[in-house]
Formats: sequence, structure tokens, C-alpha cells
Amino acid sequence: MTSSLLLNTATPTFGELFTNGRTFAVPRFQRNYKWDEDQWEDLWQDLIAAAQNDKEHYMGAIVLKTHETRKHFEVIDGQQRLVTLTLFVLGAVQCLETWATNGHDEAANNERAQLYRGRFLRAKDAASLVETSRLELNRNDAAFFKSTLLQLRKPVAPTRLRESEKLMLRAFNYFETKLQDRFGAGHDAAGLSHLLDAVSDKLLFIQILVSDEMDAYTVFETLNARGTQLTVTDLLKNYLFSRFGLDENAIDVAEDQWNRITSNREKEFPKLLRHYWNSHHGVTRPPRLFKEVRESVKKHDDATSLLDELELVSVLYSALRNPDDELWLEAPAARKHVAEIALFNVPQCYPLLFAAWKHMRADFVAVLRICSVISFRYIVIGKLNTQPMERAYVDAAQKVRQGAIATAAQLLASLRSLYVSDEQFEADFELAKIQTPNNRELVRYVLFAIENQLSGNQRSYQNDGATVEHILPENPDEGWTAVFPDAGMDVYRLGNYTLLEAGANRRVDRLPIGDKKIEYAKSGYKLSSSFGWNKWTRSQLNERQSWMAKTATAIWRLNY
Repeated sequence: MTSSLLLNTATPTFGELFTNGRTFAVPRFQRNYKWDEDQWEDLWQDLIAAAQNDKEHYMGAIVLKTHETRKHFEVIDGQQRLVTLTLFVLGAVQCLETWATNGHDEAANNERAQLYRGRFLRAKDAASLVETSRLELNRNDAAFFKSTLLQLRKPVAPTRLRESEKLMLRAFNYFETKLQDRFGAGHDAAGLSHLLDAVSDKLLFIQILVSDEMDAYTVFETLNARGTQLTVTDLLKNYLFSRFGLDENAIDVAEDQWNRITSNREKEFPKLLRHYWNSHHGVTRPPRLFKEVRESVKKHDDATSLLDELELVSVLYSALRNPDDELWLEAPAARKHVAEIALFNVPQCYPLLFAAWKHMRADFVAVLRICSVISFRYIVIGKLNTQPMERAYVDAAQKVRQGAIATAAQLLASLRSLYVSDEQFEADFELAKIQTPNNRELVRYVLFAIENQLSGNQRSYQNDGATVEHILPENPDEGWTAVFPDAGMDVYRLGNYTLLEAGANRRVDRLPIGDKKIEYAKSGYKLSSSFGWNKWTRSQLNERQSWMAKTATAIWRLNY
């Protein structure tokens, strides 16, 4: 498909989508129906507003995969909206048929019901005269949708329906009730028809046509960069599952695996896949990821192998984001460094950690500490570019898999380019700022590390009740601004922070430094009780932060 076709978008109405014999199919393995009453209510209000105000309403982007005839489309994105609108139309048809059954304008209402069925719900091939549903759902929802809802039948055993089937039934009932409440009292077929016409003519979609999964992935990446939430995860699933052909047993096994892999992390799956892929194949930029997967995974066995490995690595991925995960019961010393890596927000090291978990299990805690200390020096304090960091970690991951790196010392040697020298780290720390409004936990982490170094204690920044005290207050009064005329330059410097009990922090507030120092001396935290400055100007702040930098250099140091 050429790039020009990707840009050849259109803005059809709902009615224009469902014309000229067009049919739509949700891919077999796409997610089940999942909208609930919040989305139904929002849609209902939009429909009523479109009818009352006679104004067009945009329904967002819909991504369709085309076939040669341009009559049949796969719904790559937009499934939830199309299904829900179809259920709305079914609710309207049910109203009309109920009115006819009850003797209200029987012939006309039956004719209207058939008209709307033909317009939105059914398609007939001109050559064969075979009638089909305009919308076909995935393998889990298709049978109930086609045999029960489209036929306006009541389910035989409602309690035994799967969750997505229950949601579709509830959506149908929701819209039928809304329509009966609005039009049923007077059997107002004209009012109902006006609403359906508004749905047909006033709901606009941004239609994007693609010819294969690669084009769809490119579109998704582009739209996601602009904040639109689309289903890249579904697209990857559809491709992998298509490798199983018609082997229903393999598909069922794969679906169970997929649910375990993506449980509570559907939006995270592309990141998990990329970390895994980088760990095995080198740095792969997101726009190329799907293409490389497609080129590598061609057969049933390829898809099975990939899913098996992703299931294993997904367990580690979850644990790396949660220091309390039960996985760390076998390595409790890992928890501290897992929490640090999460706090620093450095997923660039995940490919290395994936490799080390498999090939350096005995040294895994040491690997975590290496990643933590490097990240603190490189990112938190040094604020350096993360691209070289990602490449270095991925290169190290591949060496671990190849056996070229087998010990913590060898790993550190391979990552020397990322390990900021003591001299540079100390210089960076002397100038470092971390703003408490957005990064209070990170400030607490730094202060508690220095506090524990001074006191010999092992207090936890996560659980201890200390508060962060700004020596130069965040909101200084005139007395303080006379000393710090441009207080914003200094208030968030690390040397301007100390730890203090909550009550004492409230008492000192914006007091002069002499009064603060008296309260500091009573503190149980060494950072405050050892405060030795009788005045507080930028010169003293520089002196204190320089002292903290020397202490920090000893704390965040690797010696392998």
C-alpha cells in the first residue's frame, strides 16, 4: 500500500458507512465487546443532541482494512462504537416491532422496522440475493450477536453468558428502554425516525483505510503520538493468532496465554514486547517493531515460541514495577533496588534485566544495584540523554545472552560509558535541583540515603514519618527575600532540604534561620540536628550542598 493511501482519509457519516452493500468484520481475535453504561449514556446524550440541534457530531477515527472489492472491511479500530450504534438501532427496531405487535399502526411500523433493518443491519448481495449481517463480531461475540441479538430473541440462559455477551445484552436493553421512555407513550414513530435519521446523517467518522497490518500499525503509532488511544495491542494479537490458522485448540491455548500476559497491562504490552525484542535482537525503534515481529513470526511454531517466552518475561516485567511482588520472596534484597529503578523511571534497563534474570540469576541483585546506581548518577543527577543509555543496556543484554558477560564485574566494565565519574557526579550533585511538588518521594529518597549514611541507621524513605523541610521556605516572607532576592533559583536545590518531624516542620515554617536552628537541634534526624550554619545565604547553601555531594559520591558508588 502506498503512503498516499494512508493519507487518503474521508469523513463519512454513519449512514454512508453502511451503504452500497458494505459489510464489516471485527477480526477473529480482537478484544471482546467491553463498553458499559458510562459509554452508553455518553453516546445517548450525543445522539439526542445531534437530533435536537441538527448539528454534526464527530465520533473520532475509525481504521478499516480494505479488501479488493472495497465492499468488505475489517474493523481494526472503531469496533466498540460500531457495535454500540448497531445495538442502538436494534433497540429502535424492537420498539417499532413491539408497537406493531400491540396493534399500533401495525403495517407501517413493521415496514419501518424492516426499512431500518435493511438500512443498518442487513446486506444483500445483488447477484446471489443472499442476505448477511452488515457487522460480524469476533470469535467470542459473533454467535450470540448474530443468533440472538440480531434476531431479537431472548437468551435461553442469561446467567451463563460470558461478560461481553452480558454487556451487549445490557446495551440493547438500555437503548430500548431509553427509546421507549422517550417515544413509547405516544408510539411516536415520527420522532423515533427523526432520531434514527440524525444518527445516520449527523454522526461523522474520520475514516482511515489501510491495506494490511503494517499500515494499520503505522497509523496507530502516528495517532497515539497525538494522544489518541488505539488498540496496538489488539493488532499485535490479531497478527500472532492468525499464524495458528484454523487450529481452534491452539487458538484456545494461545488465548489463555495472552490473557495471562496482558492481564491488567493491555496498554503496556507494546512496551513489554519492545523490551523483550530489544533484549534479543538489539535496539528496535517503535515504528519498526511490528514489521520485525511480522518478518520473524511466520509460522504456527514461531507464534507459539514467542507467546511462551512473553508469558515468562511478563511475570518479571510485573515484578520489576512492584517491589512487593511475590517474585522477590526468593530474593528479598532485590526489593530495595527494584523500588529505586521504579522511582527513577528507567525502563531502559529492562532488556538487560530480562537477560540477567535468565542467565545471571545468582548475580541478579548485583545487576539491579548496578542499574540503580548508574541510573541515579546518569539520569537523576546528571540528567543526561537516555538514548545512549538504552543502546548500552541493550548491547549488554545481548552479551549476557551470548555468555560474553557472566559476572557483575564484567557487566560494570561493559557499562563504563554510562557510569558517571566520581568527579563529574560530585560536580553535578553540587548544582542539582529536584522540585518537591512533583518529585517529593525522590527528594525523600536522596535525603534518607544521606541521613542513613550519617547516622548508621536504616530508616525507610517510604515508611518513615519524616517531612521534607525547606530551609529557605517555598513561600518566603520579606525577611527571607531580603537574603534571597531570587528565591526560586535556590529553594529546590538539594542543599536546601533537610528532614524534620512533622510538628517541628509546622512550627519553623518561615522563621528566621536562628530560630529554625534551635528546632533543628532537637530533631532525631542527623541531617537537622547536626546543622551547623548560623546564617543561611547562597554561600552557606553552596557549602552544605558541596558537603552533601561528597557524601552522596560515597553512597552511590560501584566497586566491582
